[in-house]
Amino acid sequence: MARVLALLTALVLGALSACSTTVERVSDPNELKLLGFLQGNAITRKEIEARMGSPGATYENGRIVTYTLAKRGDRFEVAPAGPQSHYTVVVVYRTDDTVERWSLVDTGFSK
Repeated sequence: MARVLALLTALVLGALSACSTTVERVSDPNELKLLGFLQGNAITRKEIEARMGSPGATYENGRIVTYTLAKRGDRFEVAPAGPQSHYTVVVVYRTDDTVERWSLVDTGFSK
């Protein structure tokens, strides 16, 4: 199971990198705090979709989802892919629809 998840994560990041020259996982605490609601315990799919809407892409029958984001000052907004949006959040859900893990990726589209 871990191998399948690692492979799918690599495929998602590979697909993102095919569209861009730079793909980096964001590790800056100032950037990550803008998505602080994802850092709580037992965050559910329902809570995320209430805040962010439907995901832009889904994988593994909805277990892995992505949202394209644009940074607007001191917040992120869900946005269509394009020159104003160069972040993607990847969320992996457990079978009970709670967040197993998530990553913010800088796809570099507008750089």
